[in-house]
Amino acid sequence: MFDLWYLYVIFLAIAGAFFTIMAASNAVFFKLSRRRARWKDGPSISVLIPARNEENRIRPTLDALVAQDYREFEIIVIDDNSTDSTWDIISEYAAKHGNVKGIRGRTLPEGWNGKPYAMTQLAEAAEKEIYVFVDADIRAEPDFLAWTADRMRRHKADSISAYARHYARTFREQLFFPVIYMVNFTFLPFWLIKHTRTPLVSHAIGQLMIFTREAFEGSGGFAVVRDKILEDIHMARAVKRAGYRHVFLDARKVLSGYMYDSWEHTVAGLKRSIYEYFDKKIHPLVIMSFFLAITMILPPLFIPVVLLAGWKHPLLYLSGNLGVFAGWAICLWDRRQPWYVPFFWPAQFFTTVYLAWKSVFDDVFGEGYDWKGRKVK
Repeated sequence: MFDLWYLYVIFLAIAGAFFTIMAASNAVFFKLSRRRARWKDGPSISVLIPARNEENRIRPTLDALVAQDYREFEIIVIDDNSTDSTWDIISEYAAKHGNVKGIRGRTLPEGWNGKPYAMTQLAEAAEKEIYVFVDADIRAEPDFLAWTADRMRRHKADSISAYARHYARTFREQLFFPVIYMVNFTFLPFWLIKHTRTPLVSHAIGQLMIFTREAFEGSGGFAVVRDKILEDIHMARAVKRAGYRHVFLDARKVLSGYMYDSWEHTVAGLKRSIYEYFDKKIHPLVIMSFFLAITMILPPLFIPVVLLAGWKHPLLYLSGNLGVFAGWAICLWDRRQPWYVPFFWPAQFFTTVYLAWKSVFDDVFGEGYDWKGRKVK
């Protein structure tokens, strides 16, 4: 009869080693992608910003973008039916800076989510060779556009997305928003994305999405993801499906900002993301939940039992837990998160599973998500 405990402990040790290797390889790749080479005279760039109720956040974003050290660029900001003074601020900057243009968003049509429709309108107004979509609450360093042009050239990319440097406002947010990085070390080698045409081997984050005009139009633009909650990830997949090269990098030296505005925003953001990431399919979510439970959530909780009750193979069991922790710690160290965040990993991944299944429940019963003052389903 097989010793099931021994097989499990071996599995846990292998999983721990895999997580560590995966996280380390991604950290090396990200470090190389952070090199701040500049190409100030690259292709002309349209910086495109969707803004909905951003009166308290958009000024620093625009101040940083108008100060870019780059040859030729325009900034187009769409007021996406805001109910605050966002449009007044946009108009102020457009009057002051010749390369800033503001447009009023049209009424959201049936079958569209808000952000894809805003991005579509921005692209319609863009006149340059490269489209750089950024959020209205992101901060750019003066060489951000020069870095962008250089990355597009060096990677021969048609599309790029990247992680910014992320901050949190409260301790609770700080502990739990980093679960968005889980894919760093459990599912995806980021260095592989540009080397394969497989759409599922891709990743994107809506804070920064870059396209050549040809790739954007050739992939169908945001119209192909008009009803998607995770329009960023689905757009990256659409680009690869159309035969273009998509790359995911690390932009934390040239771009920074808060991932979420509040604890409620953090919960809503995580909940809306996990189920959608798996294309709203239950079976991969079941696999993920089981996998997280047996590798990241339960094992550290049973360490005292294994040691005190004299269970077999304690060193292998400990090595598996250590590998999981090391992989998570490398991931968060690379993302420059506080030193204490990795130590809460059982609670972090339990929350991930809970929010994933809460997302399923909300989808089945049609509750949807409140996002930027809109109900998103």
